[in-house]
Amino acid sequence: MEINTRDFGTVQVESDAIYDFPSGLYGFEEATAFAVFAQTHDDISFLYLQSTKTLNPCFLVFEPWDLYTTYAPVISADDLAALEVKTVEDLMFLVIANVPMSIEELSINVKSPIVLNPKTKKARQVILQNPDYPIRYKPFLQDGKDGSSC
Repeated sequence: MEINTRDFGTVQVESDAIYDFPSGLYGFEEATAFAVFAQTHDDISFLYLQSTKTLNPCFLVFEPWDLYTTYAPVISADDLAALEVKTVEDLMFLVIANVPMSIEELSINVKSPIVLNPKTKKARQVILQNPDYPIRYKPFLQDGKDGSSC
């Protein structure tokens, strides 16, 4: 399937890369279909979450364990039911990145990941039950924190 992207023009994605987000994403409730695809820059592959209907929203995303090695997401029973699974082991997780001018300031939202069910192609953004996970975790700072309250 071809989709139009904000950053890469038209790209070809496999049909199994398309996910249905019945509730949209926080702040983008009207965007209910997204593609997950990789693009390579300078021999480094990056993942993107792109709306299939409009150019925006488009997000740079990461598998959380790549940047937060002790990530252990706990999601609610309601979220598990909405995703049609019994355990988190049946799900895939992605975290949205915020990329400022300096790579050291890159932050990822480990509190509200994108959760995908690869079998049903249902997805949603959730708020984890883990109380200690921040919205802005900075993996390139020594302790992941910059002193802000988020």
